[in-house]
Amino acid sequence: MKSVIERGLLAGTAMLWSMAAGAQTAPAPQPDPAQAQTPPAAAADNSGQLGDIIITAQRREQSLQTVPISVAAFSAANIKALSAESIGDLDNFTPGLTINDTSVTQPSFTIRGVSTDDFGIGTDPSVGIFIDGIYSGRSGSSLIFFNDINRVEVLKGPQGTLFGRNTSAGAISIITNKPSPEPEMTATAQFGNYAKTKLDVMGNVPITDTLYLRVDGVINRRNGYLKDAVTHDDRERENSTSGRIALRWAPSANTDFVLAYDHDDTNKDGPAAIGISAFALSKDPFGPFANDVIGNKETRILNGVSLTATQHMGAFTLTSISSFKHFETHNREDEDGTNDPTRYLDTENAERNSSLYQEIRLGYESDRISAIAGASYYHERGRQQSIVTALTDSVNRLISDATGGQFPIFSILDSVGLPVFGNTFQETMSNRAANDSYAVFGDATFKVTPKLSLTAGIRYTHDLKKFSWFNGPYSAPGLDAIKAPGALYNAILGVPAFPDDVLFSASDFFGATIGPNGLIFDEGALEGVQFTRRASFSDVSPRFVVQYDATPDVHLYASASRGYKAGGFNSVQVNSFFEPEKVWNFEGGIKSELFDRHVRFNLSGYYFKYSNRQALSLENTGGAVPQYITLSGDSEAYGLDLDTQFVISRDFSMTGTAGLIDSKWVKRTEQGIDISGQPTGEPVFRGILGLHYKHDTGNGTIFGDASYSYTSRQRLNDAARAINAFIAIPAAAGGAGVDLSKIDRLWAPRNIVNAKIGWRSPGERYSIALFAENLLNEKYLRTLNTITADTFHTPYVRRDQPGFYGIELGLKF
Repeated sequence: MKSVIERGLLAGTAMLWSMAAGAQTAPAPQPDPAQAQTPPAAAADNSGQLGDIIITAQRREQSLQTVPISVAAFSAANIKALSAESIGDLDNFTPGLTINDTSVTQPSFTIRGVSTDDFGIGTDPSVGIFIDGIYSGRSGSSLIFFNDINRVEVLKGPQGTLFGRNTSAGAISIITNKPSPEPEMTATAQFGNYAKTKLDVMGNVPITDTLYLRVDGVINRRNGYLKDAVTHDDRERENSTSGRIALRWAPSANTDFVLAYDHDDTNKDGPAAIGISAFALSKDPFGPFANDVIGNKETRILNGVSLTATQHMGAFTLTSISSFKHFETHNREDEDGTNDPTRYLDTENAERNSSLYQEIRLGYESDRISAIAGASYYHERGRQQSIVTALTDSVNRLISDATGGQFPIFSILDSVGLPVFGNTFQETMSNRAANDSYAVFGDATFKVTPKLSLTAGIRYTHDLKKFSWFNGPYSAPGLDAIKAPGALYNAILGVPAFPDDVLFSASDFFGATIGPNGLIFDEGALEGVQFTRRASFSDVSPRFVVQYDATPDVHLYASASRGYKAGGFNSVQVNSFFEPEKVWNFEGGIKSELFDRHVRFNLSGYYFKYSNRQALSLENTGGAVPQYITLSGDSEAYGLDLDTQFVISRDFSMTGTAGLIDSKWVKRTEQGIDISGQPTGEPVFRGILGLHYKHDTGNGTIFGDASYSYTSRQRLNDAARAINAFIAIPAAAGGAGVDLSKIDRLWAPRNIVNAKIGWRSPGERYSIALFAENLLNEKYLRTLNTITADTFHTPYVRRDQPGFYGIELGLKF
């Protein structure tokens, strides 16, 4: 079935292309219009007015001001002003967007309080990431480093009609620069604290009048900003190399092909676990800490190839996007935040993923009608291993605690001379996923009058999923190598469990006494069995928009749109299944430019209702260690988005953006607690103030940018309070003894300032700048993890990045 559909899509593309190309005799090629647009969002153009911002939020080029969607757009200049290296650096400066990028290969994305927080291959994200229109379905490939970026668009609210499945919370669209007819070369070097070194080089070469080559690469190195108090090793070091090669053939002004290859090689430290329990080096998350994790590394090898073809045929535009992407990631991290071997636990996530994406769409533009129709196909094959490693020392504590101190198995073996301590004990859950998604879509805007427009769109999606779990026996090679006669084991047990004169391993003894299924993933009758489950889902996602242009500079709109996220399976819970997630979003707003385009004022209000919203929760499922399981519930939210920009003078401008949201669960049980009607955890407010200055001195341009971000305190519900109360139980009473006052910066309001000041020579041939991220060096905590709070009483936190400062040198010719 798959091969027939793939051949059909490819054949259809070729047929349409040959018909379209054969109908055209066009003039000489022109530069791509996307290359010359998106000035800094608040900067004045040569006339002293606000510059226009061109985006593709509706799959066609339009001014930001005429698009009836709440969009945060970042141009290349905006990104440089913030010294952002990935989309993870933009969230503090985007109301409604939160990105947890403590793990590059397992990030989580949240838009308007709805998150993508499951890294398992059995489920899908709620926030879709698109790179040059190509869907990046897995978190392992979604957090890319910025290479020669043209712009980033954050689309808030469900985008199911135009962007497709798994955009129920919103979409992030990243657009790179295409090869162009003009020769160009740029090089930027950054040097900063923590031995920061970053080199970004781009070269654009016209090979012929119609063939252009563009190559860019980024090398990024940095020492860790945390130091292990015991080993004195740096933690949170960066080491990545990424690049892109794009070849563009434009035989005419109406025909365009871009063939691109992307590569990323990341090899960095896994995220550090900062212990806060009574058993850590310090209960203070900003005090000394130690991690004893074995092989603490996070790696990614990513390769992608894409072909984008565009044919203009008068009022019609035919576009085909084809891509293949493969990545392999590995992440191993400490889960106890101590260097105590009797409390040791680490987890690994190893993933291999290949995906194929094909989209064909036909656009139409006339004075009264703008329309688009198309079809897409997404095929994915993934393998994942969730690996948990303990030491025999920590397994001994686990069993001793479970038996009330009656049977500390490895202490007993050690007492008779067997060197059992210090060996690893490992369990692995292996998964395979095979997913196929097909969709057809259409969207049209009709001008009823010169001022009134109506839009209607619809997408039909069909998903096929096949998922398997396999949990084999535990692995303990060190115990396998330790041999003793059966008589010794019989004396310990007091029963003739083994033949007296035969040598048996310590692992045999452990399995005979505790059971062969292990301690972490005990699947009972399904232990050692490849279990497979299939599911299919279908969805229809419409959208409706009414837009009224009160004046050429004032636009009013109201919309209703539906989003869809496919159902799926929990990677570490055999035979688990959850239904699709669906959302209706209702929104209205105004986009305006006032005072001869010296002021931009955009305001939108929204309400959405989610059904069967999926979210991870760390729950006690009966095993030795709690597991992340997917729980469903219904939620709703009311909110406002504000975007203002002011041109004060030709040299000076300001931006002010803000987001206000009240997000609550309508129906939800977590940690065994009914939290219906309580907050989902999203802070109520985020506001950003930006100041932008540039002045031409005749001998170059002096420029400066400063951005201040404020995020209000995180809202807690009863489930979160119960977790806090649990980890605060004193160690003497069997708890973790966490001092909650020490971790208040996990939930506290956040104040972040980024700044850059510098000089560019005439023609921007040379530039020099000083930059700062988190200028005030504010210290915040990112996440609280309680995976070992039940068993070893060792919860931990992860710290946010400190202040980064440095110098940037640029060359352009």
